[in-house]
Amino acid sequence: MDSTTPRHVDDGGLFEDDADLADNQEFERAVTDGSDALQRGHAGGARLLLEKALRFKPRNQRARNLLGLSLFKLGELEKAEAIYRGLIEDHPADPTLRVNLGLVFLKLGAANEAVRCFETTLDLSPEHRKAQNYLGLALAQKGEVAKAREWFLKAGNAAMAQRMEHQLAATPLRDVAQKAQDTLAEARPFKAATDEKPGSTERVPVSTWVATAPATAMPIGRLALSQSGAVAANESPEVDEPSALAEYTTTRKLSLPSREGGFGIGLTEVLIQVRGEMLTRLDGLVASWGQLSLKPELKRFRGRPTDKPFGEGARRMLRAAGEGRFVISRENRVFTALELGDEPAYFREEVLFAFEESIVFENGRVPSKSGHDLHLVHVRGRGKLLLVTVGAPKAVELTRGEPLRIPMDQLVGWHRPLIQPRVVPIVDEAPELGIALELSGEGSALVDAPDGR
Repeated sequence: MDSTTPRHVDDGGLFEDDADLADNQEFERAVTDGSDALQRGHAGGARLLLEKALRFKPRNQRARNLLGLSLFKLGELEKAEAIYRGLIEDHPADPTLRVNLGLVFLKLGAANEAVRCFETTLDLSPEHRKAQNYLGLALAQKGEVAKAREWFLKAGNAAMAQRMEHQLAATPLRDVAQKAQDTLAEARPFKAATDEKPGSTERVPVSTWVATAPATAMPIGRLALSQSGAVAANESPEVDEPSALAEYTTTRKLSLPSREGGFGIGLTEVLIQVRGEMLTRLDGLVASWGQLSLKPELKRFRGRPTDKPFGEGARRMLRAAGEGRFVISRENRVFTALELGDEPAYFREEVLFAFEESIVFENGRVPSKSGHDLHLVHVRGRGKLLLVTVGAPKAVELTRGEPLRIPMDQLVGWHRPLIQPRVVPIVDEAPELGIALELSGEGSALVDAPDGR
C-alpha cells in the first residue's frame, strides 16, 4: 500500500497561523516517526503515532493513508476500508487510493468489489501497471481465468499469465465459464465498514463545481480539470512513477433557488434564502424577512475556532440561523453562485460573500516575504456558495510545468488540491509593480476580469 503520497493542501498544510507552529512540529514529527516505524515493520507503533498526528490535522491525506497501511498490516481490514473510503470521497480522482481500497477487498475475499476498484483506477489512469496486475488477481479470485490472463499480460506479469494458461489448459473452457458464473452468484463474506448509499455499486463519479448563469453575469462554464495519479504501493511502502494524467470535465446546472434555500441573482438585487443555517455578509443589505438570529463568525483553523473575526466592519461574516431571506443590493458588483461538488476549493477571503452551512471552511494565509500575505478560505463538502467580484470570474487552465501568475487584486481562487500557491512579485526585478500569486500544478484558477480593464 502507498506510504509516499504527497502532502496536499486540503488539510491546511499550506496555510500558516501564528498560534500553530508547535502543532505543526508535533504533527510532522509524528508522521515521520510513523512512516519510519512502518518501514521497520512495526505496524502497531506506527498506528499509535499516526493517530496522534491526525489529532493535529484530522484530514491530512498522507497521515490517513499511512494509518490505512498500518491497519492493513495489522489485519484490521474493515477499519482500513473505512479510511480509504473516506479518502476517496475527499480525493475521487486519485487512482492510488482506489488501488489501496481494492487491495483491502482482495484480502477480505471480496473479489467483485476489488474488481470495481481496479477498473475505476484504470479509467483514471489506463497505464497503471499495478492496477492492471491487481485486476488480474481479482479476476482470478472470481474464477475468470481468461480475463485474468489478459490483464496479467498487459501488466507484464508473464509468470501469472502462464499460470492462467495452465489453468485454462487443465480445465475445459465450458467448465471455466461455468465456474466464473457460479463465483459471480456466490455470496462473499464481506461486510462494509461504512453504509453505502443506494446505487453505490456504480463507479464513483468525479464531482466538480459549476457556475450558475445569472441574468447579468457571464457563466464560468466548464472547468477543465486534470489530476496526476499518485503512487501505488504493495504491502511494503515503495515509490512508483507518476501515472499518465487523466483529464475529465463534468458539468451540472445550478438553477435559481426555491423556498428551500440558496441564492437568486437579479438585475439589481441578490436574494439570499435561509432555511436552517447560512454564513453570509450583509454589506449592501436592503431588507430582510423571517425569524432569523445572527451571530458574528470567528475564523477557523484546522477545525478549531480562533479568536479572530471573520471579516471586518460592515463586511463581517455572520451566521444566520432560522428561516428567512435577505435582499442585498448589487451596487455595481458581480455576484456568482457556485455549487461545490465535494472537492476542495480555495478563495480569496474578501470574495467569498455567503455559503451554506453544509460547506466546511477553514481560514488561513499564504505568507509573503514582503508582508503582503494572502488571506484565503479553504472550503470543502457539498453545498452552494456566493462570490462577489468586480467583473465576471473567468476560468484559466493551469498545466504542469507552466506556473501561472495572477495579480493579487484579480485573483478569485482555484480548484483542485494539487495546486501549490506562492506569493511573488509580478516582476521579480521590479517589486514596486505589485505582487501576484504564482500557482504551480494542474487544475483551474478563477480570475476577476472586469470589462474594459
